[in-house]
Amino acid sequence: MNFVAIDFETAHANFPCEIGLTQVGNGKIIDSKSWFIKPACFPFMNPLNQRVHGISAAKVAHAYTFEEIWGELKPWFDNNILVAHNAAFDMRVLRAALTYYNLAIPNSEYFCSVSLSRKAWKHLHNHSLGVVSEFHNIQFQHHRASDDAQACAIISLKAFQTVKAINVNDGLNKLGVRLKKL
Repeated sequence: MNFVAIDFETAHANFPCEIGLTQVGNGKIIDSKSWFIKPACFPFMNPLNQRVHGISAAKVAHAYTFEEIWGELKPWFDNNILVAHNAAFDMRVLRAALTYYNLAIPNSEYFCSVSLSRKAWKHLHNHSLGVVSEFHNIQFQHHRASDDAQACAIISLKAFQTVKAINVNDGLNKLGVRLKKL
């Protein structure tokens, strides 16, 4: 059971201002990190986004750009299965950042933990990160990339446990969720 959970917070549109990554190995969280990112739209920060995550232009003024930290991030992505809660959003932000800086898209596949949640816990009225985390008593600071990525990883592991999955592919097959190519 090996994968990497990813979460982005954005300054505006697809411009990331924070990334969180949580690595799962042999069914356990083995590492979790986050980085503030000086967004390409700096110093502009969409006030609506800032209200959600609390990340201001001042917090990212001295951060590295996505391009500058990509060398440190890339090993988390290469040949790994990725997961995000609402993966369409996070993968769009990732592709946009890579494209903006003319960086190669890594050889990765991904799945969505919202899709897993909908299959594993059909009775929930909503499958947002907050609702599913509350259902599982996962304590986290919502809209902080590291915490969100870690909650996503835990939710994915719990979904795989519901079907007694032996690995990610087995769990996805049993839950009827497909891997997508980054």
